[in-house]
Amino acid sequence: MSTNQVIRWWELRRIPYNAALLVIGGASIFGMEWLVSSVIPLGEDAVEPLALIAGVLLYGFIANLFYTLGWVVELFGRSNPELARKRGQWLFRAGMIFACLLTTLPFWFGLAYWFLNRAHYHSAA
Repeated sequence: MSTNQVIRWWELRRIPYNAALLVIGGASIFGMEWLVSSVIPLGEDAVEPLALIAGVLLYGFIANLFYTLGWVVELFGRSNPELARKRGQWLFRAGMIFACLLTTLPFWFGLAYWFLNRAHYHSAA
């Protein structure tokens, strides 16, 4: 594969990558907000809305920066093009799985917060 073909292969997959992270991230944040808001006093925010927006934008930027490193690493390993292609495909799959798992962290934070605080807020009410 030529350099342009390698980059095109990666860039055609960037849209589904971002779409998957958007869906998973949205569900994860919604789940976190729902869990945390069920144990905090009425009227309080689980997370400051502007901080949440900034965090989402920063996460998206960093996720795409690491995504770009996938094709950069593949191109640098071109002394053996067949091995570089296999490594690139492996990097894509492993990176996609890792990014999707990492994107669920807000939900797991919310679940831990809910478990640790449900008795406190229910006993105080």
